[in-house]
Amino acid sequence: MTTLRFRAKALRRLLVLWLWLGCTCQPSFAEPQQEIDETFNFSVTRNIPYVPAKLDQAVNKLQILDIYRPVGAESSPVILYIHGGGWAFGDKKDVHYKPHYFTRNGFAFVSMNYRLHWDYKVYDELVDIISAIAWINQEGASHGLDSSRVVLMGHAAGAHLSSLVVGDPSYLLAENMTAENIKAVIAIDSSSYDILRLMKELGSFVERRQHELIFGGDQNVWKAASPIHHVMKGKSLPPFAIIYDLSLDASTLQAKGFAKRLAEADVPVIMIPGLEDSKTRTNELIGTAGNVTTGALMAFLRSQI
Repeated sequence: MTTLRFRAKALRRLLVLWLWLGCTCQPSFAEPQQEIDETFNFSVTRNIPYVPAKLDQAVNKLQILDIYRPVGAESSPVILYIHGGGWAFGDKKDVHYKPHYFTRNGFAFVSMNYRLHWDYKVYDELVDIISAIAWINQEGASHGLDSSRVVLMGHAAGAHLSSLVVGDPSYLLAENMTAENIKAVIAIDSSSYDILRLMKELGSFVERRQHELIFGGDQNVWKAASPIHHVMKGKSLPPFAIIYDLSLDASTLQAKGFAKRLAEADVPVIMIPGLEDSKTRTNELIGTAGNVTTGALMAFLRSQI
């Protein structure tokens, strides 16, 4: 029994290390500040709280966002970006080339932090996304944002969260909101559209253990936390663009399964594969010159905005 407990602890340490290697562990925070990137002709205002501090409490550094927008633009459509990191790590600054590309094409790009596991739950992360959407609705105009044209974009865990918050309307309804102003969802490299399937069939040992640590061992919870199980005919869901990495089997199979379910429910959906030689860098390369995935994504956005 002692040996088993030791192995469980060792496995957990290895899993945490595995997650950490690809993620930023300490989200950044400082007072809000604006700067201009003259080379790419966009402004960036960093560290804006999207949840007001209560009484004498300090602003939670996990509930702040950065706004990148074209210089001189008065009312830009908005891409709200939810970073990845296994629900437990990551930071709003993990955007790579996206702000440069999307602002050049007339979009404002908003990257948010959100509260992370282990101190918080997945439900708290969903509430933070809703709070950021509410902030854009209420305060966005003063920052040149068009709150009537919002696109959710998420990577990995962020793709799961953005798909779930739209797919299961109960989260938005609990905050007295709907998905009316969300014009589209862009989901990048998630293996968690169907957690039940991942745990039983698709996931590697490490992936299954990671999901068990985040979502527990109850199959009913796995199903409730799976975007695919909330998609059905009659629901008013925005169009989806599902981007997947061809070198990741679980991501590819999950993307195909989720796209099939969306299509069966009459939800507009396109699948955009990453480049075969990108070697798991599909997300990083979005926005780079000549990137075919980016071109297809922009065509999708133009059709929705």
